[in-house]
Amino acid sequence: MSLARTAALCALILWSRPCRLLAQADTTTAHTPLQYDITLVTSDTGAHVLLEVQTAWRLRTVNPVELQLDSTMRVIRVLVDGKPNTRLSRTMYARQGGEVIVPHEKAPGDTLSTRVRYHGYPAGGIRVGPDQYGDRTLAATTAGEAARFWLPVPDGPPGKAALSFHVQATEGQRVAAPGTLQKIDTLSYGNTTWHYRLDAPVPLSAIAVAAGPYAVIPLPSVRCPGKCETVAVAAWAYQQDREFAVRGPFRRAREMVDYFTGLIGPFPYPGLTHVESTMPGVTPGASVVLYDQAGYRGHTLDEPPVARATARQWFGNAVTPGDSAARVLSDGLAEYLAALWRGHADGDSAFRASMRTLADTARHAVPGAAPVSGAAEAARGAWIVHQLRGLVGDSGFFRGLRGYYGSYRDSTTSAAELERSMSAATGKELGWYFRQTLTQPGYPVVEVHWKQKGSTLALELLQTQPREWGVFRVPGLGLLVDGKPVKVDLTGRETRTEVKDLPGKVKRVELEEGGWWLVGRHGR
Repeated sequence: MSLARTAALCALILWSRPCRLLAQADTTTAHTPLQYDITLVTSDTGAHVLLEVQTAWRLRTVNPVELQLDSTMRVIRVLVDGKPNTRLSRTMYARQGGEVIVPHEKAPGDTLSTRVRYHGYPAGGIRVGPDQYGDRTLAATTAGEAARFWLPVPDGPPGKAALSFHVQATEGQRVAAPGTLQKIDTLSYGNTTWHYRLDAPVPLSAIAVAAGPYAVIPLPSVRCPGKCETVAVAAWAYQQDREFAVRGPFRRAREMVDYFTGLIGPFPYPGLTHVESTMPGVTPGASVVLYDQAGYRGHTLDEPPVARATARQWFGNAVTPGDSAARVLSDGLAEYLAALWRGHADGDSAFRASMRTLADTARHAVPGAAPVSGAAEAARGAWIVHQLRGLVGDSGFFRGLRGYYGSYRDSTTSAAELERSMSAATGKELGWYFRQTLTQPGYPVVEVHWKQKGSTLALELLQTQPREWGVFRVPGLGLLVDGKPVKVDLTGRETRTEVKDLPGKVKRVELEEGGWWLVGRHGR
């Protein structure tokens, strides 16, 4: 907050004492949200919504609490620390465009509670109205930048917080919200209020809520390692789409949870609910995932998005990326785990097919291929993870992954934390690899030359990618010599090595397709 803006705020609220905010320079850091308690009431007929949101904060400075809330939402009142507004004592706040600014007189390290009541027609993030069959539904998400359209969130990184939801539903509707259903209150006019609670802190950008006349399909466990049977997994679909949901994309959704639990560690939330909704695309909220209704009616929704959204519960929601490099790794982990699931469920050929598709997509995540899509970055991240597994071996890789999850569950991380976890689990210095894959653009493009003399094959491998991509270190690059695998370490722009004791005349040398490294062939 600038000093000029601070002074304007002080003048606006007419404090009777000197404004403490002027004593601090412009070093604003968003305060830390600890818990959100959200009451959501929708109109019985229109798209109007009424919300009241109480937030517990850990203060980091003496500066005001600054909340982002779209200007289309009209603020009715603001309370601080539960103090009621009276004729003699009122909570002072400022509404400036898309912000709600709440001053306080507490010290850094103190806790503070704000309660904001507001209403309006959200410009995004919430859809209230008929579904594809004409039934009235609600779908809400905070994914991307959607939170500020309907939820007051910190100015800056959104942070993570525990959640409580109180969602009013009309007769015949069910409500899905993060966490565990605590109770359902029946109101005098036939509506109900559904109360949910989630004690684990979740990203404020990973909240999803839905209400509608759903068919609820519990998905029981078939084989469950450890104690994952305590995790409730269900699919919620419109009555007309129930059979498709059960027999199609969610037929093995419970097995995905069991498989990832055995691979990584305990599921981070009390349950996982897959919900059909009017929200476009796939919204992998913490413990609640929304899927576009069009994929049900057209029978185009299949297993891969379900596997990715399930994997995102571990990496993305429970372990949350805090910067762009960590986000590439986090999205890559979700993609890679989804590919591993395909291999586990449908065989190694399915895994390799997934990695080929990801390789084709990842090659678009390079300079000059703008705009780089989120899918391309996630595919690039999946190949970074796959290459890492090839470097350290299965045992070290999965041990490092479990250690990373165990250490940083419910936290926000950087790429350095994954590097340290993997290095500690494998006893290998991996800094060079993370620097290379996260700071160098592109991938190695390799031209292979060879000449045989007797039983010795002389190899020359040239890295021909654009010079601005740099030179890549590639241990264990796979080649096929007449179909037989050979490993070569690329150490520079030009690498020369020999393969000895060949049994006969060599006819063909080529890069191995589907190996551990994302490479391009010269001329392709």
